[in-house]
Amino acid sequence: MSEELSIYISAAPEMDVECELVGQVLAEIPRSRRWRIRRTPGIHEPGNPDLEALGESQFYLVLLGGDVYAPIGLEVREAMAAHLPIMAYRSLAFPPSPAMSHYCHNVGLNWRHYATPAVFGRAFERDLVGQLIAGTPGYGLLVSDIEDLVARQEALESQEADDAPPGVEHRRGAGRGGIILEG
Repeated sequence: MSEELSIYISAAPEMDVECELVGQVLAEIPRSRRWRIRRTPGIHEPGNPDLEALGESQFYLVLLGGDVYAPIGLEVREAMAAHLPIMAYRSLAFPPSPAMSHYCHNVGLNWRHYATPAVFGRAFERDLVGQLIAGTPGYGLLVSDIEDLVARQEALESQEADDAPPGVEHRRGAGRGGIILEG
């Protein structure tokens, strides 16, 4: 199948490890679809956010560390206006700036806090699997994909929440965006 699923990530610059983990999770589920990942332009990258790509995405992810950076606020507002499923995470590894504390409190999102990138990866995978199952048949997944997702959801639910980091985070190159091909 050539149809793809798309996720737009609004991420602070210090969230590269988490963005790498997103790519790793997407490479595993579902394998009959390819994923397109778009991300907020970096601080040193020219250009504006790709609001057209954001509006065409099926999922929206916002990741914050110690501060909120432009144009994340604009991207959040656009995702809300487009009624995208929003997954919002905030790292506890960074002390929040006063501006970020105010933003997180007033933007109207349900923030999930996490202590380590590994904890984020597991939480994101659980949330995404749940969204994919809940959104079926709208995502055009194969029955075998849905069965795999249900089995993965059950496995994730049975795992004990262990916030200890498993070791070194291994980067594999999907942190700045890309396309994950169907398997």
